Amino acid sequence: MADTRSKILIGLGSGRSGTASLASLVDRQPGAICFHEMNPSCAVFSGNPQPHLNAVSEFRNLLAGGDKARLAIDYSRPSSVNTYARLQSMGEVKLIGDIAYYYLNYIEDLFERFPECVAVCMKRDRESTVSSWMKKSAIKRWSSLWLADRVKSWLTRTPFYTEYNHWQVHDGSQWQKDPVWDSCFPKFEASSKKEAIGMYWDYYYLEADRLQRKYPDRFKVFEVRELSDPEGQKRILSLLGIPQDRMIFGEDVHLHQSNGG
Repeated sequence: MADTRSKILIGLGSGRSGTASLASLVDRQPGAICFHEMNPSCAVFSGNPQPHLNAVSEFRNLLAGGDKARLAIDYSRPSSVNTYARLQSMGEVKLIGDIAYYYLNYIEDLFERFPECVAVCMKRDRESTVSSWMKKSAIKRWSSLWLADRVKSWLTRTPFYTEYNHWQVHDGSQWQKDPVWDSCFPKFEASSKKEAIGMYWDYYYLEADRLQRKYPDRFKVFEVRELSDPEGQKRILSLLGIPQDRMIFGEDVHLHQSNGG
């Protein structure tokens, strides 16, 4: 069994909410390593906890001194591959985790099975989150490629996509489908994509608040600004069981990431 002082972090947040910055903070700590959206190709937002139960079981084995190579990751994601490579060269692992918005509906399954699990949920204000997701879900092209794709679309009579929409059920005629990320979000009946993203934010933090009330010692919601404040960082790291005299803070921990957090 793993050392009872060891922790497994499940990080959450709606996305565009500081989750990548949370991973950066955790990675600074002695004996700690943290993935960010380690294996989304195996994830769905609800209905199948097994990939996450498997991942946390692998984390538990690593904390107990098991083979660091025995971990399922998405090899198409450079960030996962890089973190996995760092894991192979580490000494004793005292804290390990993964951070991804799609864990939300599986917290109760994970907490029931793994008492060493704790959850940190990052929160950014609704308006900023919606705006950021609108920008993130736009398909960006160089000007020359935009023209070439536009002409190709006209010649082949196929859609010219400018956006993804992970938050509504659609047939792919207006928005481009994404076989990985579409399944990682819930879907909403809304009059626009922007409205659906707002409904997603509402749903996400209503459920996060319920989980925080149910598990007050294991699930905490933190405002994104706390990542830029040493006292806020201290509160987060305390939940992870890191002694104050071993905490490592940093002013530059709050990162802008184009993918996910």
